[in-house]
Amino acid sequence: MTDKVQESKKFECFYKTCLSILIFSLIIITLVSGCSLPGGKRRSIPQIEMIVENPLQIKRTDEFIVLKVSDIKEMAEDFSQNTFIVLYADTNQEVPCQLDDTDNDGIGDEIAMIMDIEPKEKKRIIIRYSPESPENRAVTLGHKKRTRSAIHPEYEGIGWETEFIGYRLYPDQRNSISVFGKQKIGLSLDKFILNPSTSSTKLVLDGGNGIGCGGFGLWSDGKLVKPEPNTPRYTMIIADGPVRSIAQVIYDKWDFGEKSLRVTATYSIFAGQVWSTGNIKIKGSDMPIKIATGFAKSKQTSIIKNEKKGLFYSYGQQSLLNDNLGLALIYPTESFDSFHENDNSYLAVLNPGSDNEISYWFLSSYGNGENGAKNSNEFSELVLSIADKIKNPITVTIMPVKKDRDK
Repeated sequence: MTDKVQESKKFECFYKTCLSILIFSLIIITLVSGCSLPGGKRRSIPQIEMIVENPLQIKRTDEFIVLKVSDIKEMAEDFSQNTFIVLYADTNQEVPCQLDDTDNDGIGDEIAMIMDIEPKEKKRIIIRYSPESPENRAVTLGHKKRTRSAIHPEYEGIGWETEFIGYRLYPDQRNSISVFGKQKIGLSLDKFILNPSTSSTKLVLDGGNGIGCGGFGLWSDGKLVKPEPNTPRYTMIIADGPVRSIAQVIYDKWDFGEKSLRVTATYSIFAGQVWSTGNIKIKGSDMPIKIATGFAKSKQTSIIKNEKKGLFYSYGQQSLLNDNLGLALIYPTESFDSFHENDNSYLAVLNPGSDNEISYWFLSSYGNGENGAKNSNEFSELVLSIADKIKNPITVTIMPVKKDRDK
């Protein structure tokens, strides 16, 4: 009797799975191809058209685009983030994308996507969707997973990665970021923690009590101020998707002089990239509070600075394995205050301005990695190229939506 019950449950599970796949397939087919009305009339599925443009004279691979759902709804009030698909208009091929809830309120507010785009090219992109209604069901599209973020005890913190690089934040008084180099391309941090000694992924920089690569602190009287060991903190994964991963740590009651601050640090990374974004928000002060960020200092390398482009970097035998490793920081030039160095770090002091929020970018490339920069010239070209792309993003123009959708 027990076997019959188990068989019945297995069949029920199988039936539900097949039904879900069928429903998913029908939704996707409908969104891609449109539908017909009685009498042979054709109704196009509601869609939003966009023009994306590369402002640079260079080809961009796995280039990122982020759309605010609120901006889309300004053009199409009935847009539903629960059921949509992004397509190249000329081929109807799907654009890898994901919906993220970046403010953690339970509602998706950003669509992140990646695409290849030629020099100065313009592409027409369309978003097809099912109008918002109570019966809509959320659909997750099955794009290849190329990013990962997770919190593991073995990490001693939060980890995030692409197929080319991995980072780990110590979310405590150290507040530093470590780097994992990859001898083989692929997502690998979950496997690394199981058996580090045999993994092709290597811990090549341990942030420790320094800054690591992209860690930060507040800046006061010429000194880096990190959180105290007893500062309350909360860690979370905001996104763990196919094209973007986002990790976050909130330091509550970070003591800074006579002030008690709430500091939120958010780190994100896109598929196909070695760079990561750091975004710092500070609450609890009416006055702007400077931050300092950078990367580890090594006796084996020298630093190269370019204040005009807003970056500095180093390359050489500075990994934990005594092989080549490149480290770099890119910052908004309008927020640059000053450059400093101490016994273990090179630091850029940045002024967030009146809103006490600022973003910066950090990157690393492992010389023995399958996709790593093999010498200082390669790394220099990589850093300059990434800086140009970050500071000259793909432009997106959302076209007005036609009211009459019947043909």
